[in-house]
Amino acid sequence: MKNRWLPYSLMFLVCFGGVFAALALHERLQGTSGAKSLSQFAKTMPVKYTKQPGEIAFGKATAKLIPAVVSVDVLQSSPFSDSPEMKGQGSGVIITSDGYIVTNNHVIAGGDEILVNLTNSKQFRATVVGSDGIADLALIKVNATNLPAVELGDSDDVQVGQWVLAVGNPLGYEGTLSVGIVSAVNRDLPGGPTSAPLVGAIQTDAAINQGNSGGALGNIHGQVIGINTVIATPNRGSVGIGFAIPSNRVRRAVDDIRKYGRVRHADLGIVRFAPTYVLGHPDFEQQVGDNPPEHGLVVSDVAPGSPVEKAGIRKWDVVTEVNRKPVRGLSDYLTFLLKSEIGDRATIKYWSRGAMKSANVVFAEVDR
Repeated sequence: MKNRWLPYSLMFLVCFGGVFAALALHERLQGTSGAKSLSQFAKTMPVKYTKQPGEIAFGKATAKLIPAVVSVDVLQSSPFSDSPEMKGQGSGVIITSDGYIVTNNHVIAGGDEILVNLTNSKQFRATVVGSDGIADLALIKVNATNLPAVELGDSDDVQVGQWVLAVGNPLGYEGTLSVGIVSAVNRDLPGGPTSAPLVGAIQTDAAINQGNSGGALGNIHGQVIGINTVIATPNRGSVGIGFAIPSNRVRRAVDDIRKYGRVRHADLGIVRFAPTYVLGHPDFEQQVGDNPPEHGLVVSDVAPGSPVEKAGIRKWDVVTEVNRKPVRGLSDYLTFLLKSEIGDRATIKYWSRGAMKSANVVFAEVDR
């Protein structure tokens, strides 16, 4: 095959060489006038770039979002050093021009000192106004004015397929923007050993990595529709499955913290739980009863005066359903709580000393 193409290659070189020779001779005969003509010719063909409508929209949204997203450095005292050590890094979103910033609770938890870094390189010490591990949200405050705050949008209007922008400080790279779409809405994620479930989350394929927690998930109008909080990944890096707390839930949490100093949660008053393995275990047969259900929430203690105590639910009872939906364990139960509002009514089905019973309850804020 190489030999087959060789004559054509030689022919090309000969022709191309002839063109170059002709151009060189023409320029020599005309002196410098040839160069001027070429320059004039180039000026008549400018390359003009025109932004597309989508780019203009992204640019406007970015201009609103990036300045309002800060990096959050969390420091912790060390017994081996006179100065605090870095415990972790995350992101935060400025929601008022006088210094209120939203971030994740897990970003600031356990820290002794919080430093907030703006995109203009200014740094402030922050104080914690309030935080909540169940909502995984925290409100912090810096002593500053005229900050570039961003608007919280209406997360109930979010639709699958719409464009979103994730802004944060992944791996310490401040002011990083990634773009994607809403992959799903109302996602429920089970809780872990040290974390509560995440319910009603916005799922996105916009790249979210370590350090993005507490950052903004924005829409094309530059409004924050969610606070980035967790990713699903087999290797600690982004694989296009990230989740954000919806902005309407963020707004309610912020309002509660500013008004009450805490986030108010709908509750039923089950304050302690026994492990599920006690069901059917011979050592607990006397407490639980014969032939208990295989799955459910085993009650270990209830709060005095709480809705479940008033309904007659007590220690060793097993909650199996809430509003006809199964409760297989603690994660299911907490998911129901997080989806409920104070004043909502519910029907609980539960096992008690060998018999299945039901009770009507009203969700309330319970003093634990």
